Amino acid sequence: MTAALTVCLDYQPATTGPFLWQAFDTATVTSDLAAIARAGFREVRVGLAWDSFMPDARGVDPRRMGELDTLLRVAGTHGIGIVPVLFVQAHGDCVFLPSRVVMRNAPRRGVRVLSEGMPEPGGPRDAWTDPLMLELADRWARAMAAGFANHPALAAWDLGDDPARVLRPRHIPDLAAWVALAGAPLRQRGDRVQMTLGADDLLRGRGVRLGSLSGLLDRVDITVRPAQLRRLHLPEPEALLFVAQLAQALAGDQGGQIGLALAMPSAGDDEEGMDELAAAATVDQLVERHTEAGLSALRATAWCDLHPRLHERAPYDRHDWRRRCGLVRLDGAEKPVLGPWSRLARADLAAPPPNPWPPRLDVEAFYANLPDSVLDLAAAWHREQEDRPAILDRSEA
Repeated sequence: MTAALTVCLDYQPATTGPFLWQAFDTATVTSDLAAIARAGFREVRVGLAWDSFMPDARGVDPRRMGELDTLLRVAGTHGIGIVPVLFVQAHGDCVFLPSRVVMRNAPRRGVRVLSEGMPEPGGPRDAWTDPLMLELADRWARAMAAGFANHPALAAWDLGDDPARVLRPRHIPDLAAWVALAGAPLRQRGDRVQMTLGADDLLRGRGVRLGSLSGLLDRVDITVRPAQLRRLHLPEPEALLFVAQLAQALAGDQGGQIGLALAMPSAGDDEEGMDELAAAATVDQLVERHTEAGLSALRATAWCDLHPRLHERAPYDRHDWRRRCGLVRLDGAEKPVLGPWSRLARADLAAPPPNPWPPRLDVEAFYANLPDSVLDLAAAWHREQEDRPAILDRSEA
């Protein structure tokens, strides 16, 4: 049986952004999920902040478990499957962690720790090898498996969101060993387990090897944003196709599937933004060529833009473009990019088979020669695309 192409999005309320668990509002969640369902989406990804769900070592907060249960019940009434995101999630240069796992005398350059929304002095412990972090991760995973495994409104679990951005593994095997540990309680119950990496894990390395993870996960999503694509010197959506096919080549033949998550903010006074019509055209073209890309999933990284007052609060004080990645505006008005996403979500398409490029890749040489190796591959990929014969329209044939 052929699997369906997964079309999904990330959800945060407009007024709270990632701080939804500090001010969980059932009415807002109900209204937003109803709007998402009307737009055709049947899968939604929601981050569970570590500091909110497990503020201390005693266990998971019962109140948060109840709120997650409420969210799942609301989603179920609208035919939506939820993908909760656990553990390390990068929000710009910030990571949400309990204050007790912050090392006060060991700040990490370029990384800020927030606990219950407040900046913490110091830096995070090593999530991948520190005994306390491993114990907490295992305890949290087992609690979630006991409480929600096989829930009818649960589509999958995501073990993190671009974690190497804020907690780069010190050694290459560290992340794979951690994924095996953290994912085990969930996979043992028969639930799907996936993880979201950042495009820089392909384009810059950062101690992550996709091939060592793909066999431990049902799917790996790669989040990309416009500024990263521009480095490849490829037109859009060709850059997206290249990243997708390169990720499949790096994943190897371990059996994992690859998805793309697109962060395409509206144009602003920074290098990240895209014109809204250009963003819509890019998604439209990517949809038309999704079979060529060999993708099993496509995800929009935000349902709605976030309130301007969050600009004064970390992480948006340094990364304000992240507030502008939504498919709809603050007042609920649709952006042009919602159209192609909505049509794709309603289309019920089959997922194409993987289409890795290049078919044979010396992975170690690739990582050893970054960033030149990725630029060389991008140029070769582009030449190959140009050399392919054009497909004539029936009227021209």
